[in-house]
Amino acid sequence: MEKITYEDLYAFRFLSDLKASPDGKYLLFTETRAAEEGPYYRSGLWLVEPETQKVRPLTSGVDEKGAFWLDEDTVVFRSARDQEKGEQKSRWYKISIHGGEAATFLELEGQIRDLRKLGDTTYLVTEEVWARENPVQEEVRIFDELPFWFNGRGIINSKRSVLSIYDAADGSKTFLTEAPFQVQGTASSGNRIAWAGYEQGDVEGHASRLFVYDMARREQREVELPKEMEIGNLFFITNDRLFFTGQTYEWPGRSPRFYEYHLEKGSLRELPYMDGAPSSTVGTDASYGGGDKLAAKDGALYFLHTGWSHAELWRLDPDDRLTKLCDRPGQITSFVVGEHGVDMIAFRNMRLAEVWRLNPETGEEIQLTHRNDAYFAEHHLVEPEYFTFRNRVGIELEGYVLRPLNEETGRKYPGVLEMHGGPKVAFGAVFHHEMQCLAAQGYYVFYTNPRGSDGRGEDFANLTGKLGTIDFEDFMDFTDEVIRRYPALDAKRIGICGGSYGGFMCNWMIGHTDRFAAAASQRSISNYLTKALCTDIGFYHNMAQLGTDPWHDFDTVWNTSPLKEAPQAVTPTLFIQSDEDYRCWMSDAIQMYNALQQNGTPTRMVLFHGENHELSRSGKPKNRIRRLAEIGDWFRQYLQGENAG
Repeated sequence: MEKITYEDLYAFRFLSDLKASPDGKYLLFTETRAAEEGPYYRSGLWLVEPETQKVRPLTSGVDEKGAFWLDEDTVVFRSARDQEKGEQKSRWYKISIHGGEAATFLELEGQIRDLRKLGDTTYLVTEEVWARENPVQEEVRIFDELPFWFNGRGIINSKRSVLSIYDAADGSKTFLTEAPFQVQGTASSGNRIAWAGYEQGDVEGHASRLFVYDMARREQREVELPKEMEIGNLFFITNDRLFFTGQTYEWPGRSPRFYEYHLEKGSLRELPYMDGAPSSTVGTDASYGGGDKLAAKDGALYFLHTGWSHAELWRLDPDDRLTKLCDRPGQITSFVVGEHGVDMIAFRNMRLAEVWRLNPETGEEIQLTHRNDAYFAEHHLVEPEYFTFRNRVGIELEGYVLRPLNEETGRKYPGVLEMHGGPKVAFGAVFHHEMQCLAAQGYYVFYTNPRGSDGRGEDFANLTGKLGTIDFEDFMDFTDEVIRRYPALDAKRIGICGGSYGGFMCNWMIGHTDRFAAAASQRSISNYLTKALCTDIGFYHNMAQLGTDPWHDFDTVWNTSPLKEAPQAVTPTLFIQSDEDYRCWMSDAIQMYNALQQNGTPTRMVLFHGENHELSRSGKPKNRIRRLAEIGDWFRQYLQGENAG
């Protein structure tokens, strides 16, 4: 048996985007692997026959994604296989599930974000256009609105998503929206289409408008909403019943409310309150790709929900009865509902995601694919030990601990406290490559979900005006509890590690305590003056997170900034940052690094060129491995090496 290493990223098979054939006989999924020979990933399409559990490749596995079923025998997928450099075209190919080569199916001009089948020859197209001039010119970048850039999308100043119906029979395109209207989300069922969005002005608004369109009648209407809200999760439960969520921004941890609009009756009603979003936010660095997270059958809506530290699957019946169908430890990233149950791509038993079939009546799950079984048969996996404890004010919190691989009695071991991002997400019993590497290198790895995390309702998640206070207390109490429970953990050799909000906590902790021996702060926040005024979501999300802005309450903004206490920091700190991270702009990492250098505190900054906020999850494979190596080398130096203790 071998230890898990950084380079094992190349051995992982990432499954995503599960789709069922119209007759329910086959399941289609995308399998993605990191390519060793270049800075990219290879993705291919695979078929599963659930009744026989046979799994076979459908395509060559080079560049196939965004697949959907054209009919019971044909799959359509998107690929750039024939695209020339700089070409502004999108191509889709079709392939028979019974064999043969893929053939060109559709070719569309422009920046197409999504293509969805409507009828025999019609498709719903979402594309990006420039409302005014293209701001990216040869030597100039033009900004005159907010946000002017967005993580993962680059510069978006004056860029809008617009919606159209494309008819492949005659090549015509009928636009349903036009710039400056910005489409946020779409849904379709039969001959009906729904979309939400807003009129984009100089500053992006968060008061959505909702429209429905009847293709047969060629009728468009706007749905009158009960209050200003941002709409998400549009989905047709039936042809007449449209589900959506409405979110307001009193504070970022607030849970969305569920609504149903009945098209024939023209009535809108609020559905039972779930105190959470219809999605799962359990984090991992070992997932790649997306997929459907809402489904409907017999008038019932199926959706995900974060329950404490794992993904739950729920059903909302037409009579508003809510039923929890699944709450096993793990994560679900995509699912479909059919006659034989719920098929899903899920993380189970601390392994990488596979396709599973759930019987919603009994809760029994059957594993349908085994794409990663060979890897786990050859590698040591460290299972987390789970417990609950109470913090200083009596609130019950969860704890997870991975022991050092091949732990020996009588020895003392260093440890690493891992802190998730968000903060409204959660860690759970899900395979995490970084944590497994650290455990394999001889560390106790431990993590919790402090106040501010998801899975416990909006009151638990509300950190507005409290950043660095109650969450800091929970991390400190948890560290004390782990030291108490695990006497082999050396309290003088504990490091801290986290990204995004977890990076904020690293920066905050080193200025407020000297108990930790090393820190790895990634895509971090150090100065809310720059965070709130430079990043893609700063002007609304971070302002709401602080509960104020620099002009109305400068002291709160500065007092919440880890940079204020940087002169007190003595903890050796590694900063990992990407220069195209527009969510946590690199200026914050640079400022904190600069301050520590002036302190004389040991520090190092690693800036990844061309990467963004998703470096640890979907960055170039070689950069993901380099990132893990930098963290490992830093902790080895200050927790195990000559500078330790």
